[in-house]
Amino acid sequence: MKIGVIGAGAIGSTLGGHMTRGGEDVILFDPWREHVEKMQNDGLLLDGVQGEYRVQVDARHVDELANFKEKFDLIIVAMKSYDTPWAIELMKPFLTDSGYFVSPQNSINEEQISPIAGADSLIGCVSTISAWLMEAGHARQTGSMSQALKGNVSFTVGELDGRDTERVREVQQIWNHAGDTIVTDNLWGERWSKMTINCMANPSAGMTGLTSSEVRANPESRSMMLKLGAEALRVGRTLGHNIPSPMKGFTLDDIEQAAWEGNAELEATFSGPPPAVAGYPSLYQDIMKGRKTEIDYLNGMVATKGKAMGLATPYSDAAVTVIKGVESGEFSVGIGNVKRVNQIARA
Repeated sequence: MKIGVIGAGAIGSTLGGHMTRGGEDVILFDPWREHVEKMQNDGLLLDGVQGEYRVQVDARHVDELANFKEKFDLIIVAMKSYDTPWAIELMKPFLTDSGYFVSPQNSINEEQISPIAGADSLIGCVSTISAWLMEAGHARQTGSMSQALKGNVSFTVGELDGRDTERVREVQQIWNHAGDTIVTDNLWGERWSKMTINCMANPSAGMTGLTSSEVRANPESRSMMLKLGAEALRVGRTLGHNIPSPMKGFTLDDIEQAAWEGNAELEATFSGPPPAVAGYPSLYQDIMKGRKTEIDYLNGMVATKGKAMGLATPYSDAAVTVIKGVESGEFSVGIGNVKRVNQIARA
């Protein structure tokens, strides 16, 4: 099987690097020329919770696609959510007739990809690992909030219609090179479970500057995170999705109750011990690099879908406002932004 990766950032490099280590035929495409050249000259350095490896990957600049002739059986889409449509349009001609895209991205980008590529040309992938592109040619896998709350599964893959197919089992085997992977018949529910974690972790770390572990341990930010999670769960449940709990040992109703009334046991589990390798969620990584964030595709999506159904999402709305303020330079990163979110939401 020939595999292409569009977007060799933190997740794309981690997947592509470990798949290459496992003997798969992989080409990584990325627009950052320095990163591509570093991988071509020195290999890709992978380190963090899975150990340290230097992998000789096949890395290409996206410019090379102008004269590229080969086709892929599987294309991993690892771009930012806002870059998804053009990335799919770019890569669609390089997919074999029986090939398919797999999206391990944040948010729920199956809704963007399907209209372009077709639902039959897409398999969903929920990633519960965290990774950080430290510098050109260097990706680090860090401790994950998702894994801390849900267990040690690294990836969950599934067909959009829930069928158990030969190709989804094939994806499972390939993804196992990068971490334990399971197949689900409930992709949309799993997507919303991960979306909930994203909506708690990403804006909270992004506005405070705290690590994934620190932001859960801080009482002020933890309280806000649970409210953001409760809103995301309410929207997803109202849409009719069967959402597995994003917190092992606690129900969705437990999370809802804790968000507004408190629950010492749940909050202690939510805080958890610090990870072996600390890291920041991707949204704060983008803020540190001066990049546009995915906030419109996380809490912004929750707010948009909630509004369409007449559901109030004041904390999600406030998180979007504050993150956009941080992006623009109106607000500085700091714990004071939690108070700002509370003030906006209560208003």
